[in-house]
Amino acid sequence: MCGIVGVRSETGVSLGKLLEVLQGLQHRGQEASGFIGITVDGKEVGHRSFGLVSEVFKEYPKDLRLKVAIAHTRYSTHGESFKAENVQPFVGFIGGKMIALVHNGNLTNYFTLRESLENEGVIFRSTTDSEAILLLYAKETGTPQERLERLVKRVEGAWSILILDGEDLLAFRDPHGFRPLWMGRTGEEVWFASEDSALRSADIPPVKEVGIGEGVVVSKEVQGFQVETRRELPCSFELVYFARPDSHIFGRSVYKWRFLAGRILARHDDVKADVVVPVPDSGTIYAIGYSKESGLPFQMGLIRSHYAGRSFIQPSPDARRRTVRAKLFPVPSVISGKRIILIDDSLVRGTTMREILRMLKEVGAKEVHVRIGSPPVVSPCYFGIDTPTRQELAAARMDVPEIARFLEADSILYLPLDDFEAYLPNFCHSCFTGEYLVPVPEETNSP
Repeated sequence: MCGIVGVRSETGVSLGKLLEVLQGLQHRGQEASGFIGITVDGKEVGHRSFGLVSEVFKEYPKDLRLKVAIAHTRYSTHGESFKAENVQPFVGFIGGKMIALVHNGNLTNYFTLRESLENEGVIFRSTTDSEAILLLYAKETGTPQERLERLVKRVEGAWSILILDGEDLLAFRDPHGFRPLWMGRTGEEVWFASEDSALRSADIPPVKEVGIGEGVVVSKEVQGFQVETRRELPCSFELVYFARPDSHIFGRSVYKWRFLAGRILARHDDVKADVVVPVPDSGTIYAIGYSKESGLPFQMGLIRSHYAGRSFIQPSPDARRRTVRAKLFPVPSVISGKRIILIDDSLVRGTTMREILRMLKEVGAKEVHVRIGSPPVVSPCYFGIDTPTRQELAAARMDVPEIARFLEADSILYLPLDDFEAYLPNFCHSCFTGEYLVPVPEETNSP
């Protein structure tokens, strides 16, 4: 899962504005950031490194005027997070013309593609699947549309991408529509970003959500094209956790979905409790919905430090545990002696939630009842979420009572799968069902 941004403007935009949009996608990746582009006077510029957007470009001139550029903030799901060569954008040159790419998603046939390309003598400089898309695109001939039409026949998985082809900007969303991509426009500036909220936060009016299997080529004119689409499978976990609450993706308000999920969850619950407490920020809107439906008071019993990262997207268990203690602080006056309904969006590994429960018990919680705004995560995702093995997933190893004991919770209740699927039809639910509706690597069949 990553955040991608692109822009093209004949008169130029400042690097500062590009980074402002990228900053609005920081929640989608906190490991590394980068950009590459061409200035209004024809110079190729770029920078990429490990760290947050505010850190990586701290010394870079924000008044640089860019004619075309793409940018990326990384949360690694394929390719080692510690390798500098895996930081995007990826860049190459053909006949002196620069071609560069940023990618959000995961390719499920990456190793097959890599082997095929290497057999043809193509050299890889990274270990991440995104590079394969750039190399395939560079090998093709014809217009961007013709190249993409041929790529669609070879590439499998999730791939919302932005490509610089010389001074032209190409945006494309894969034929299943796994990952979001929005187009915005202000004056003659044409923008793309993973979420519309990032555009609005930089005062760029969103124009449209890029359609499933749709491409857009921006040069002096803007031209759209459509490739053959496949089964519609936008990622339900985007609505559950990853997207910003003020975003509108896959034709839905993220905020409204989470609020509704909290209300549905409360309809299935009859536990006696004193107060509803969210795990901020991911559980907050679910908890507001639960409180509205149940009549129980909503309280911020956990205060979040916004100077710590998102624990789920940290690359190791130890890093996730340290982040939890560094970012969440119980409020004793809300928690002590109370029966708590503790609400979060999802439960993946369970280690973060267990640490939170221990913190609540330490300040005197009488009971803690965990409520989850999505079904149990029972299978790994191969389309851009970092759950690579079943052994990491709490619900794949334990039944619900065992999970409650593992968490040291008084009870646990998930949003029922039937309700989830009924309210989100035509979405990818693979991580909640174990059923993959598109080809995935063979190892997913092993326990």
